[in-house]
Amino acid sequence: MDAKCPECERVAILDDDLKFVKCPHCNFEAEYENYIEIMKDKAINMSSDYIPRRPGF
Repeated sequence: MDAKCPECERVAILDDDLKFVKCPHCNFEAEYENYIEIMKDKAINMSSDYIPRRPGF
């Protein structure tokens, strides 16, 4: 199964056991649970760029 690499943003590989994510392009490796946390943090950081800053809120 394919996944998005958080380092180089190219296609990474999720193994059949759903335990490890490995990127053949930049050698990123992580356990699946850690990968999910990394991607969740990236999504939160990306969304904060689109939230307008309004004084008083």
